[in-house]
Amino acid sequence: MVALVELESLQLAHDLIQTGLRLSIVRGMTRIGTRTLRQWWKDVHGVRPSNGKLPESVLSFIKDKDSAARLSAFAALHRRVNGMNLSAASLLTTWREFQRICGPMDINAAYFAVRDVRARIVMLSKCPVCHAAFIYDVGSRHTGQCPFCDTKVLG
Repeated sequence: MVALVELESLQLAHDLIQTGLRLSIVRGMTRIGTRTLRQWWKDVHGVRPSNGKLPESVLSFIKDKDSAARLSAFAALHRRVNGMNLSAASLLTTWREFQRICGPMDINAAYFAVRDVRARIVMLSKCPVCHAAFIYDVGSRHTGQCPFCDTKVLG
């Protein structure tokens, strides 16, 4: 007999696959085997899942001021609603709500934004001028200033 917790994990994995979250991340969050996840991906998307290296950080997804602002807003929303918790359910719920309010967002980028803030790979800073939370990394071209008001952060 399958326990309720296992059913919830299976449903979350299926939902995450539908969103396009990379299988290695789904596997890590749900503890469901690779073979099962790969078959579900093929069933859902009609193609085999992509192989290849995952991005190293959220900075791989930040290409301009707009992407910096969107990912910052997502990370701030997730932290506000879920604190430092990063679970399959919290990611999926926040991602769905964010999309409802702000429009489409790559769930992989969303995952890396939350993961990297949580792991302190990047900081979620507060702008001294507009008071918005934003992803800050001193070495990145698009995250050295507030993407909402262009205020430079002195570091």
